Parts: sequence; C-alpha cells; structure tokens
Amino acid sequence: MGRLAIKAENVSKKYQIRQGLGGLQTSFKAILNAPFNWLMRQNGRYTHFHPSETIWALRNISFDVEHGESIGIIGRNGAGKSTLLKIISRITRPSKGKITLYQRVNSLLEIGTGFNPDLSGRENIYLNGSFLGMKLSEIKQKFDEIVTFSEIEKFIDTPVKYYSSGMYMRLAFSIAVHLTPEILILDEVLAVGDAGFQRKSQEKMGELLSSGATIILVSHNNNTIRNLCERTIWLDNGAIKMDGTSDIVVDQYSKFIREEN
Repeated sequence: MGRLAIKAENVSKKYQIRQGLGGLQTSFKAILNAPFNWLMRQNGRYTHFHPSETIWALRNISFDVEHGESIGIIGRNGAGKSTLLKIISRITRPSKGKITLYQRVNSLLEIGTGFNPDLSGRENIYLNGSFLGMKLSEIKQKFDEIVTFSEIEKFIDTPVKYYSSGMYMRLAFSIAVHLTPEILILDEVLAVGDAGFQRKSQEKMGELLSSGATIILVSHNNNTIRNLCERTIWLDNGAIKMDGTSDIVVDQYSKFIREEN
C-alpha cells in the first residue's frame, strides 16, 4: 500500500431539522404533543416541545485515499457527496467518526468560495495563497500563470463583485489548480464555463495528477469521471454503495439510473 493522503473512518453526519410552525401537519402534531407538554410544564422541566426530524446525510463512511490517487464521487442529488467534501475540507465536522488528512487541502466547492467580493482579482489571488500557507514569493511566482489561465487579464484589478459567474469560476479554478495543491477537492466546477475552458481545465488536472497531486472530484458528467478518475466511490442515501475502478462503478451507476427512470 502506498502513502496515505486521506483516511475516513466511520464518518457520519446528521442534521436536526426543526419543523415549521404553520400548516395542517404541524397543527396536528401540536395537538398530539399537548399532553406531553402539559406534563413537562407541571414538573418545571420543559416549557414547550418543538417537533424535529433527524436527517443523516452520511452514514458510516470509511475509505482510504493514497497519495497521487484521483477519486471520483458520484450519486444522485442528496446522496451526501457535497457533505462529504465539506467534511474532508474541514468546512464542517462529522457527527461521528473522523477524517485524517496527511497532506494540505485546497478545495473549490462553490464558485467564489474564499473570495472577498470587495477586493480585486489580484488581491484575491494573494489572499487565497496566504490562506493556503504559501509564501509571498511563491504566490508571485505563480501569479502570471494564474491570470493567463483564467483569461481575465483585463479585469484583474477590478473588484470581483463585478465579475460574471464565468469570470468568477475561471479565476477560482485557476487559483485552486496553480497554488501547488497536494489534495485538490472539486465539486462540479468543471461543469461551468465554455467547452474550451473545460477542455483546458481537464488538461491541467491531468498535469496535476502526473506531478503527484491527489484529486477528489464530484461530477454528474460520467465522461469526466472516466477520463480523470482511476477510482470512483458511489454514494447512495448517505452510504457507500460501491467503491472500485471508475469504468465498472460508472457502468453500474448508469444502469441503476436507467432502471430507476
């Protein structure tokens, strides 16, 4: 076994969804809960019972990612893909289990994440680099490559709040892939942008893999997963349904979707 980049051990994530105060369903539940609320008030232990529901976004997720691996994450909407990436990126914590990171993570989960809208593109490049722990000299060395790749040279000194969504995406992706990522985590960002930029982005990710970077990619584009990821994890209802070679997993997932429809 090679050197580990990521280790997930029995990772689970739950969300407590409080039910609304209006509607027939809530009124009915309030009637049913009334005796319980009255008893609790008599004991001085509770003033009101608010019905809520526990939603498990992830259930007992375990896997290892080796240094230099490219992993695709697939599954239907609501399967837990984005939640898993947020936990790996340290944006949110698991309710149970743990994620161990052995390398530095650079994630791009939503367009413009980590940007200050009032700062220019130039300033945001330096800001993101500093967040990643890079030295000023390292950022300066990569600066021209980032700007050229993003194709926004004329607007690099414009506050990013005036950027179109496409400009935002190109700059964010360019920063993510050029600031020496050890682990690069991407959530559907390759689906944005024109065909030319998508092609260039995939080529750049191929270069990163050749240089030894570890990549985790969520995408609904099966061809992108096949082309960039040697291994794929299929999530369904918050659990791992299949983990294996991309061609095999994607074929099984596609068959599952066809049968569902």
